[in-house]
Amino acid sequence: MKIMHKLSLSLLAMGLSTVVAAQDVKAKLGTSLPETHPQTIGARKFAELADKKSNGRIKITVYPAAVLGSDQQMQGALRGGTQEFTIPSTATLAGLIKEFGVIGLPFSFASEKQADAVLDGPFGQKLLAKLPEKDLIGLAFWENGFRNFTNSKRPIVKAEDLVGLKVRTMQNTLYIDLFNGLGSNAVPMPVNELFSALESRAVDAQENPFTVVHAQKFYDVQKYLSTTGHAYDALVLLASKKFWDGLTPADRSLLQAAAVEATAFERKTSRDLNQSARADLLKLGMVVNDVSDAERQRMREKLQPVIAKHQATVGQDTAREFFEAIAKAPK
Repeated sequence: MKIMHKLSLSLLAMGLSTVVAAQDVKAKLGTSLPETHPQTIGARKFAELADKKSNGRIKITVYPAAVLGSDQQMQGALRGGTQEFTIPSTATLAGLIKEFGVIGLPFSFASEKQADAVLDGPFGQKLLAKLPEKDLIGLAFWENGFRNFTNSKRPIVKAEDLVGLKVRTMQNTLYIDLFNGLGSNAVPMPVNELFSALESRAVDAQENPFTVVHAQKFYDVQKYLSTTGHAYDALVLLASKKFWDGLTPADRSLLQAAAVEATAFERKTSRDLNQSARADLLKLGMVVNDVSDAERQRMREKLQPVIAKHQATVGQDTAREFFEAIAKAPK
């Protein structure tokens, strides 16, 4: 009996040791944008919070600037379980789950505050609930911001100024249709290939928030920046479902809490940097012009066929719920 008792204690000790060891977590978080962009700044904050809340057990290593691949490649790695976290645009996610495309419908949101209310509310949570069927877990919506237009040819004062320009867009049919619908020639490509395409004049123009223009140094190869504000771009902090399912409930709760804190930090960082980036871009030699509300409305009217097409693509019920949520949200 004593021998059996000692053996049981020994096995119990081994089991406890295994459990403790299994609680140490190492994970990779890949971003597509540089260290100076809110996406990567927010990623580092999330990793810092996870480390702090777990007393050092959960170590998340951040790989910025598409070191681990494009947004599409990193999404694939999460689904396959070879990478743990990434933070793509909802426009990229729309390739997997069509309903995410509704967020980018042109001229939908009036402000960041309105976007927060919609994405953090029941509508946004309903979208996140669709991710597990694609082997992904959505922890929170982050912000890239309102997208503006830059080019090497001329200021965009009216809709007709867009005609004929070769415009890089995200690899998303909505954005391709948006610029083709305004008379431009849309050229889809990943953001990590964009600088060289602008430098070689393979494309004339691109559209992104001020923070991306600044962080990617597009001011070196683009002269004109026009505040079209044609679409709001949200990001999603994603986890691999395979990785997530392997965590203890306590560690999942810990990471969700870290995501909530990191979300507030990332959004504030994005908004602060978007304001300062505009001023810096002026100092760096870009010619910045504000597009009038009347002209933005003209652009929206020209895009009605595109908006109608993509409302049908995401589903009329989804589009209706989206616009109802916007109507209820504070402006």
